[in-house]
Amino acid sequence: MGRNLGILMVLALTISSMGCGTFRVQTDWDREASFEELQRFQWVEPPKREDANPFADNSLLRKRVRVALEGTLAERGYREVETAGEADFLVTYSVILDERLRVDGVSSSYGGGFGRGTAGYGSAYSTANVRGYQESTLIIDVLDPTTEALLWRGWGMGIVRTRDRNRSRLDEGVRAILDKFPPERK
Repeated sequence: MGRNLGILMVLALTISSMGCGTFRVQTDWDREASFEELQRFQWVEPPKREDANPFADNSLLRKRVRVALEGTLAERGYREVETAGEADFLVTYSVILDERLRVDGVSSSYGGGFGRGTAGYGSAYSTANVRGYQESTLIIDVLDPTTEALLWRGWGMGIVRTRDRNRSRLDEGVRAILDKFPPERK
């Protein structure tokens, strides 16, 4: 039995570590837009907002996201150009941080009972662990260079961590989002 338990533990750890590299990614796009001719892009700095969360908008994160986006687009054969007039599309991003609460409930009880001439006493208790955290959403936008109308949007959750600026996680997350670009025609 001990060996089976060990095998189950190894299997559970393997499965849980595989889940760490996946991101919840979704996309939306203009169904009338043509994506086949897109080859050149221009980077557009996200607008600075005075009320922005300093974890979601700072010069360090801006640089990391830009490098990840430009690198992933170059890997896919897209070329960066200097002016919007040369570009087939514009690229920008935003990060949204939502405050969340996680409640982990643990209930236990100790009870007695009645049996052959004995009486038991019991008690019960319940505990709950509440923890606050921030959930991030990285949004990547592809815009028309002439009108700046939104052509495509991809987003993924859990890619940007507020207290862990893991570059490889950001790169993997950007790749996961851009794996859906351009959208497939159905």
